Amino acid sequence: MPTSTYPQATVNNLIATTISDWHKEFADNVSNSNALLALLKQGGRIRTVEGGKDINTPLTYAEETMTWYSSNELLSRALKETISEATYAPANAAVSVTLDGPTIAKNSGRAAILNILEGKMDNAQVTMNNNIAKCIYGDGTTPKTFPGLLAMVTRDGNGTVGGIVASATEWTFWMNQFQAVARATGLQYPALKAAMNALWLKLVRGTEHPDLIVADGEIYGTYESGLQENQRYADARLGSLGFETLKYKQAAIVYDAPATGLGPGSDPTKSGAYYLNTKYFKFEVYSGRNFEALDLPDQSPDMDAVTKHIAFMGCLSMANRALQGRLFATGT
Repeated sequence: MPTSTYPQATVNNLIATTISDWHKEFADNVSNSNALLALLKQGGRIRTVEGGKDINTPLTYAEETMTWYSSNELLSRALKETISEATYAPANAAVSVTLDGPTIAKNSGRAAILNILEGKMDNAQVTMNNNIAKCIYGDGTTPKTFPGLLAMVTRDGNGTVGGIVASATEWTFWMNQFQAVARATGLQYPALKAAMNALWLKLVRGTEHPDLIVADGEIYGTYESGLQENQRYADARLGSLGFETLKYKQAAIVYDAPATGLGPGSDPTKSGAYYLNTKYFKFEVYSGRNFEALDLPDQSPDMDAVTKHIAFMGCLSMANRALQGRLFATGT
């Protein structure tokens, strides 16, 4: 159809409809692009939040007073100070998809415009994937983002997570586990394996144990090099989504570059591996902003372009910090 007979309103409607149709695929692709989010999705732990200022997450821990007694002994009624929930503030983001007027004019017709939109949407997904991954592995210090694993699972177990301050003297139940491994002319497999075993034992509570280990290149490569060929089992859950995985006990080990980005010039305090019990994580996304188009004007009167904004609002939350661990290497 010639440009002159293809009205602007029709173009706007085509763009809006196309973006709406892409909503589920967009959300699925963002979730499947990250190992932690992929497991949360498989476990039904990507939760839609209907409203509210912040996200309150009930905690899983044993802190109340328990008393053994016999016969008619008096039971304690003393009120013990405890914390029952962590509070997480959601972050807001939007990726913009814009088609300028000259491009629309040069590509008259439905098929041509849809072809341009497909490229724009592919790029928007990659953009959102990369930036959500940075948040999942970040510490929340980038303005307006949400805290991720770097803040939630630290190298000393300390830190404020969900509004709760954890240290050796304050709310110790909220400290994560951690384990160092010393390099000796580089990281060696025997030392790494011993440290991995030590951290694993700190995180086992009956049938509870980590199910995902996200490692940097140094730890993943050293672990892989120490295995015999017949020991290199892959994890079927993540392998089917294209992740390169190994198995360690009952957990999948995944190399994910955004997790720590170990390499020349990188920050060594961000290197290592996360031992995660994903049962206690949720990816919280607000209704209407689950990678959906915002209801905003398509055009500005002083700009020859059509724009749609695809929105995200949410954060990563955690209910039990004591069952998460951080492994890191020291020395040279």
